[in-house]
Amino acid sequence: MWFLLLLLHTFAHFGPVNSADAKQGKIILRNENDANPCEGHVEVYYDNKMGYVGDKNWNNKTDEVVCKTTHCGQPMGNSNVYRSYSHPVWLNELDCKGNEASLWECDGWPGPSVSFYRKPTVKKVKCSCKSLIIHITRIHEQHNQSKSNILFQNAESVFNIFFIDNISFHLEQHKCEGAVKYTIQSDKKETGYICNEGFGADDATRLCKSIPGCGETGKIVTSQWMRTEGFMSSQQGAFKKINCSGIQNVKHLWQCIESHPSKCSLPAAVSCTDHKRLQLIGNTSNVCSGQLEEEENDKWKKPKNQTIPDLCKKLHCGEAQPSQQNATNGNVHCPDKVKVLLTDDNDRETKCYGYVKIQKTQKNDEKSHVCGDDWTEKESEMVCKELNCGKVIKELKTINGKNGIMNHVKCTGSESSLWYCRAEHRSQKCTSAPYVVCQGSREVRLQDGPGKCAGRLEVKDEGQWKRVSKENWDGSYTKHACKQLDCGDDGKDKSDSDEFSQGTGEMLTFRCQQSDKNLADCTATNTNNQNRNEKAVQLICNENKLLFLDGPQSCSGDVAIEYKEELYWLSGSNERWNKELANKVCQQMHCGNAKRHNQSSPGVKNRMWNESFSCSSDQKSIFDCNKTQINSSNSTIAHVECEGNITVTLQHKCWGMVSISTGNETGYVSGEHWSDTLSKELCKELGCGTEILKPIKKPGTDSEIKFKSLFKMKNSINMRQYSIVKMEMNPESTKNQDSKKPAYVVCKGSIKPRFNDKDNQRHKCSGNVEVSYEGQWLPVSKKTLDNKETQNTICTELQCGNGLSSKPYFGPKPSENHVIIIQECSQKTIAECQVETAEMSGSNSQTSDLGGLHCSNWKTLALEDFGPSQTSSENICKGDLVVYSNKESEPKRNFVSSQEFSKDVGTKLCEAMKCGNYKRYRNSTELLKADNWYEGIFKCKNSNNIWDCETQKQQRDQNETAKLFIECDGEPTVKLSANGELSIDDASVCNSHWKEEYSHMVCQQLGRGNAIPNLSKNQRKTLTVSYHVHCENHNYLIGQCQRTKGRCNEGPVFIYCSRDMEFDTTYRCGGVLRIKYQKTPDKPVEVCPANFTRELSDKLCNKLNCGIFDSNKKKDIPQTKVEKSFDCGSSYKDPRYCVLKETCQNPTSFFCEGYQEPPTQPPPTEPTDPVPIIVGVLIVLILVSLIVVFVRYRIKRKNRKSMMPSADMEEADWDSGEYEDVDKSDEMGSFNRGRFRSDSDVEKERDVESNKSYNYDDVDEVTEAQPLTPQGSMVRAAKDQDLQDGVDKPSDDGVTYEVEDSQENYDDIDASPENAKTTAEVHDGPKPAPDDDEEGPKDQFQKNEDVFQDG
Repeated sequence: MWFLLLLLHTFAHFGPVNSADAKQGKIILRNENDANPCEGHVEVYYDNKMGYVGDKNWNNKTDEVVCKTTHCGQPMGNSNVYRSYSHPVWLNELDCKGNEASLWECDGWPGPSVSFYRKPTVKKVKCSCKSLIIHITRIHEQHNQSKSNILFQNAESVFNIFFIDNISFHLEQHKCEGAVKYTIQSDKKETGYICNEGFGADDATRLCKSIPGCGETGKIVTSQWMRTEGFMSSQQGAFKKINCSGIQNVKHLWQCIESHPSKCSLPAAVSCTDHKRLQLIGNTSNVCSGQLEEEENDKWKKPKNQTIPDLCKKLHCGEAQPSQQNATNGNVHCPDKVKVLLTDDNDRETKCYGYVKIQKTQKNDEKSHVCGDDWTEKESEMVCKELNCGKVIKELKTINGKNGIMNHVKCTGSESSLWYCRAEHRSQKCTSAPYVVCQGSREVRLQDGPGKCAGRLEVKDEGQWKRVSKENWDGSYTKHACKQLDCGDDGKDKSDSDEFSQGTGEMLTFRCQQSDKNLADCTATNTNNQNRNEKAVQLICNENKLLFLDGPQSCSGDVAIEYKEELYWLSGSNERWNKELANKVCQQMHCGNAKRHNQSSPGVKNRMWNESFSCSSDQKSIFDCNKTQINSSNSTIAHVECEGNITVTLQHKCWGMVSISTGNETGYVSGEHWSDTLSKELCKELGCGTEILKPIKKPGTDSEIKFKSLFKMKNSINMRQYSIVKMEMNPESTKNQDSKKPAYVVCKGSIKPRFNDKDNQRHKCSGNVEVSYEGQWLPVSKKTLDNKETQNTICTELQCGNGLSSKPYFGPKPSENHVIIIQECSQKTIAECQVETAEMSGSNSQTSDLGGLHCSNWKTLALEDFGPSQTSSENICKGDLVVYSNKESEPKRNFVSSQEFSKDVGTKLCEAMKCGNYKRYRNSTELLKADNWYEGIFKCKNSNNIWDCETQKQQRDQNETAKLFIECDGEPTVKLSANGELSIDDASVCNSHWKEEYSHMVCQQLGRGNAIPNLSKNQRKTLTVSYHVHCENHNYLIGQCQRTKGRCNEGPVFIYCSRDMEFDTTYRCGGVLRIKYQKTPDKPVEVCPANFTRELSDKLCNKLNCGIFDSNKKKDIPQTKVEKSFDCGSSYKDPRYCVLKETCQNPTSFFCEGYQEPPTQPPPTEPTDPVPIIVGVLIVLILVSLIVVFVRYRIKRKNRKSMMPSADMEEADWDSGEYEDVDKSDEMGSFNRGRFRSDSDVEKERDVESNKSYNYDDVDEVTEAQPLTPQGSMVRAAKDQDLQDGVDKPSDDGVTYEVEDSQENYDDIDASPENAKTTAEVHDGPKPAPDDDEEGPKDQFQKNEDVFQDG
């Protein structure tokens, strides 16, 4: 049976192919073992080359045609099978109806290998010789539930109201001293202050008498002391004033009360005779803790009554009672912690100089100023005394707007602290602040030298260490300095040598008197530090000594003393070498305490130190201990092993600031005296190479620098045995910026490469290459990575095999502004290559200058759901876990086992795939052939990356192993807007490094064919946040591609898909061919079709409803530049998939049978020169203006003549005096004036006429019997006698006269008073019917008025 079927199958496929394209060949089903010719993936031959059929738009009709094409009956189902990337996909986007004889005859596919297809699978079809119809019914059931919960809460409140009627006075701060307050307790408590205005001594006495226990008298004290927070925050209305004048026998001060109209500036303040001031003594670090004292008769004594209400409040040390109070010794501990201190401009506590401040814990340890109002030298002396800083050498007040806590301070000098002087205690803004310099602020030291008694001389002046100028320095001053330092009575002046650093900063010049015992007593003046060659004093006092341990470890060995450049060994006799001395040696060497001490034989070490030492715990150096002369011929040497250890390291192992760790502290080393030689030696000792790199960072100056420098001793073997020079106690106090900069070293061995796994977690051994340089990952130059030796070095160091190829940089431009350049690589690590950094040129730098790398051991993860139950997978966030790895021709696919799977693995996988949260997994046993099983499994526990979960090789039985199927709850959403802009999850996609094949993937994923090439909009606008995308060869959905968000300077991606394209022509069924490729109403693009086959042309005409293509019609097309050339090869079946190329100059005509000739259009005329037209229009306007002027002149002349008497007028009419003689000599002048009036005169006349109020009462009377005639017939009245008394009379010839007051220009006529302002309007028309009393149209009146005015 199978043989017969195979025979029929063979004859069918070797028969003739009925196709218009001779290249279209056979279609067969290819099974893995070729056992069944009616089951397998569809194999298509075109031009004798084998290829596949894509599954885009695949349905059961496609299965039917496949089985029909292969003569295998009806389909029985399909599944997915992986394909080889080495063969093309000839057919895709098939739209089969089921009645086609072959797949070649199906619609939809645009041409062989035209439709873009990157999917790794194709369809496998199973056919049968029997007809079988399968109906599949799917029932979807949805069930919605909604619940609502309402929560109710009840609350109850209980109020207690007390009614008390009482008026009282009391003092706020203390019982018997303070601001005067009143309280009214009734149904509403009222509290306020008494103002100091009008408050007198008698009032103070009355008040003290009213307070039990405060004495019989009182006195007014400074009111500023009593301005408390409560007083300052009180509102207007809470103030009263006392005025007892005129009141006899005052029993209660409330009898004298008056309202205060406004807020008073100061309260009344009283101190009663029995008031006793309180203070705590004995703790300068916290004046609110100590032994309680009270003042009595200007002396401080222990109080008789230890229980004092509101004690801490009275001491301004908190509201609560003391947490501890010992009645026996009077020790009190209040909740607040208060300290008086001096600070510099940066609010740092200083020694014996600076701004006077209070540090209070209730203010979050904030230091608040003591304000300077009423401040005197007595208060400054109080500060220096309290801080044990000697006498005051300078005090001043500065302008200050800072926060203060005390003001108006007045001290007697007997107080234990400035805090207990009388003062105003409240938060406020200071107008001034005291600045105090005490004698104890001056210190002397020798800097930058080994040992206490060697180095550059410096004096601390107002907190700033200043160098001492060699100018005017006398040899006797060296003795003063060495004596003050306890370094002997003399020394060597090394100022002219370079043995020590000159340092930087200001200088002091000293002048000492014979009576001065040390430099602190001498006069110091600041030197004008303009002379850069000015040298500082450098001394080695004659008692400078150094300890040295001779041994293999930094903190163990034989003890020696270097004195005057020679080594002297310390005696190890039992009487002198003991535990205490051994501890002191270890401590002085920064090695902690001694672990053990013993003796060693001297050998060749025969120079012995002739003193023994006896040390106490408070002495820091054995050279400060008591010394005893001994016999130097002792035969043993002191040997010690200390607990600690000295290390010299870098902050980050092989780069960073130089750090020294001793037995009891760790700190950084100043860079002022650090050299490249020390850097290289340190790198070598640390195993970080022997070379150093140039730093690109600048270390901060706020680092804690504890060590000044290192000095190599005579017998030092390594840096741990160098002599360590520590920084001064307060390095912040110096303005020497160089000393604040730490030593900073970058060893070459610190650099290492990596593949950036940010947004790249699914990939291994492939991606952007970065190099760790000073703790930041810098990108690598693309030109560097093009070098094969560099590729191999990086891949080898990362255990990724050898370099395959460089790749473009992926993602937004990095924020770092440096790039790594690697050259001359021939070793296994880049630390052995030549490495340097280059600064990227700001905004002009491009990511194209940066690069990535592809190593031979690269791997990547994917989720693929191509099981038999899946028709076509478009969900990238669920499927079998697949590992793609390198293979010569195409990626190798390996399935991952579900062995030992855990939820942690699923979480990491979904995170790496950018698919949201892990949802579920299952064991997949579907038979889908894989290239191989992955050799490892994933087991995650506290891993940062999914590849960190990878385990070693696992041995498994493939028959018992299931594939790992993962499902995540997220999936990226891909959209194209109406104008073609691409977005993923509503974020734009950056055009940087975007490829045309990615556009094809998008269109195919959306079911819209291929992308139209060469139509991308070039909008180089900046996008703040957009996706950067990079796809590997095995990615077929855009969501599978690597993506990361970042800034984009290349503009967004625009894509136009072929199936969205529409065609038309410039005329009906003919003309220039045009395409429209987006949904927006943009203008269609003209194209010139090239290489169009007759079949494509017929299809296009049919699409336009124009019949078939008519090749006989030829028509000249205007020579215009067409935007695109539409090039279609002979294999294209759908013109929408044709390729757009560059512009074509001569468009080709395209006509279908239905072409209709457009209406004849007149030949286009050349553009007319507008200049002659404009000149002509101006001439016409001038002529019209002249004609209008002439006509107006004639009308006026005619109207004027109509007013003249007729020839037959009786002479009596002239003699009656009604008209005066007219002087006609100026008649033409009048006309000329009317004819040639200026425009301004004409306009002025019009304004006057338009504003007149015409009286038409006479007209209304006439029109009641006879309406006016139309305006159209106006003639001059024939008889002037018809004008009488300014009223119209109907004439026999049908002429009606209207008379109105008007201002005509009749200067040549001297009118009588009655008729001086009359004008005539003549209406010539048919006589109206006598019985018609209808009123004439109002607008007609207006028109007539206008006409007459013009006349």
